[in-house]
Amino acid sequence: MKKKLTLTGLSVFLILGSVLYSYNLDVVRAAPLAGEKTLVLYDAATGAIPSAPLMNFTDFPPETAPQTYSDGVTVLDTTISGRGTYAGWASNEAITPGFPILDRTASIQVDFTIQIDNEIHSTNHRSGFNLIVLDDDAKGIELAFWENEIWVQNDSNTGGLFEHGEGVAFPTTTGLIDYQLTLTGDSYILTANSQSILSGPIRDYSEFDGFPDPYEIPNFLFLGDNTTSAQARVQLSFLSITGTEPVMPTGTSTSTSTSNPLPTDSPTLLPSSTPMPSPTPTSKVPVVCPSSGLILVGMIISFMMLIYVRKNQV
Repeated sequence: MKKKLTLTGLSVFLILGSVLYSYNLDVVRAAPLAGEKTLVLYDAATGAIPSAPLMNFTDFPPETAPQTYSDGVTVLDTTISGRGTYAGWASNEAITPGFPILDRTASIQVDFTIQIDNEIHSTNHRSGFNLIVLDDDAKGIELAFWENEIWVQNDSNTGGLFEHGEGVAFPTTTGLIDYQLTLTGDSYILTANSQSILSGPIRDYSEFDGFPDPYEIPNFLFLGDNTTSAQARVQLSFLSITGTEPVMPTGTSTSTSTSNPLPTDSPTLLPSSTPMPSPTPTSKVPVVCPSSGLILVGMIISFMMLIYVRKNQV
């Protein structure tokens, strides 16, 4: 008996693959930047799970870690299917309508409300839940969440590419917590329920030269489990991204007319946190892009889908 492939799930892989490999990194923005723009990507108050095109979800193997809506939140659980599971949401300007330009000179802000129910990791340099934010120069930060610590993935300038960077001892399992990540200039600040808990320099992960490589995609946001070395069960309640938007060009007429001119439009409290220094690894962990497997899988599955469709055409 033939097994039926889920076209919806596979199309998500195709979308994600298209974003990461056909996106033109040499696009020149002719328009100047306008004011601040906030896009709400998910609000659990809608009573539904996150959905495309605002948030493009994928899990692999397919349907091993589907997102579920329960008790007013969306639950993502990769602890029940083994470490070989990848799952998460991705958004960026190529696939998400209205996605703002992430310009650090004008400040970037990510607001998200989550609770880590459970997290398991087999190495000090990986986490079962991560958040990646890259600006319009593909520089940014990757936050990693454990049950008792939030920390940052290093680059080669801050202790070794994709190794455990600065962190803070913080209880992430006590309930839904409102986090705010702000990137301004060359630094970031993370707050939890309006209390500042972690800060440091912006990272540049572009040195990674493996395949695939999501760390050179500008204006990019990801959250989820992007490694086979860790697992997590997470509740998501809210997510928004704040950046800037380009000024839309306006047409100017140079012709003259003797007719009457046309009318013109009129403008209308938490447990205390303890900073933790970056640990010194006792053994060298191979430099592997944490989200490479997830995206490579997407490309493979996309190819499989095309073959499946052709074979089943009458």
